[in-house]
Amino acid sequence: MGRRGRLGAVAIAVGLLLGVAVPSVRAHEAPAPTGGPLSARPSLAIIREAPEFTLLAAGGRALRLSALRGRVVLLAFVYTRCPTACPLVTQRMAVLQRRLIAAGHLPGRAVLLSVTVDAERDDGPSLARYAGAVRAHADGWWFLHEKPERLRPALAAFDEWTRREPDGSIDHPARLHLIDARGRVREIYSLALFDERQAFLDIETLLRE
Repeated sequence: MGRRGRLGAVAIAVGLLLGVAVPSVRAHEAPAPTGGPLSARPSLAIIREAPEFTLLAAGGRALRLSALRGRVVLLAFVYTRCPTACPLVTQRMAVLQRRLIAAGHLPGRAVLLSVTVDAERDDGPSLARYAGAVRAHADGWWFLHEKPERLRPALAAFDEWTRREPDGSIDHPARLHLIDARGRVREIYSLALFDERQAFLDIETLLRE
């Protein structure tokens, strides 16, 4: 089985684990296979200040992005009913989480955030089940949601537009934003090229600053 075939199998396995169907990709482009060259000494310029938001974590606790100052944050946009791409990105973030824990960076020095783009269907319990399926660290990887009128400004601030398709899937850019300990965006990964190995190296670079 080739690499793309193995990735398809992973998507199916993760989709079944998370309780979602995995048809062909329609909502947004699936990530490309990892395996490209890595940069051990990445140059991470300051892109901009990370826009502020306050969203709800498990149990209804409000989480303000600026409350995470002092820690490096990797922010992703997903939704639980995503057919293929989001489960793959979430699986790669789970691999990244294990590496960060092993290195002693998570939860104290780094944190992962996954924000839903589907405010109408992703509530606290559904995101808690999603987080549990990937064994998200209770203090180091939070899945966030809010009511549509409160979520919409947070998505817009990160240029995360959404378009609902006739089949119920959601088309969205699904970029991942790497935010340093001072609250500045230092890297933006496209969904198609996100590589958790490079993200780990990038996070370590920011932690050394």
